[in-house]
Amino acid sequence: MRRFDAIVVGAGQAGPALAGRLTAAGRKVALIERHLVGGTCVNTGCKPTKTLIASAYAAHLARRAADYGVVTKGVGIDMPTVAARARKVILDSRASNEDWLAGMEGLTFLRGHARFEAPHRLRVGDEVLEPPPICLKVGVRPSCPTCRGSARSTI
Repeated sequence: MRRFDAIVVGAGQAGPALAGRLTAAGRKVALIERHLVGGTCVNTGCKPTKTLIASAYAAHLARRAADYGVVTKGVGIDMPTVAARARKVILDSRASNEDWLAGMEGLTFLRGHARFEAPHRLRVGDEVLEPPPICLKVGVRPSCPTCRGSARSTI
């Protein structure tokens, strides 16, 4: 059984920053991520969306080139190139986050699904961890718990 001063579950936007502050304060920290470092923003949200929007905006400006006295022979969209650029932005961002975590002194980065076994005990694969504080930074996946009757809460 490994012991840490703190365990952070989730390596999205908030988890690594929290782990960084804790390790900078001299704490021994475990950061656990079950899937992709960077969370929704890096992998499926903000970064890829803004990358696609930038390509659309560039095409829009090129189509309006004549309004600015610029002559073009037409504008086309190469969607495989647009998608490859978005994929590169995602992979570069994720790699940058992973490199930052790898160099963080006092941090143990664990890949796997964290499960509570007791109020102060987590299991990640075959490993059991016992910390004083556990910080859950598990992202934006919505949950719709059943309410009284057949109504559902909205998120």
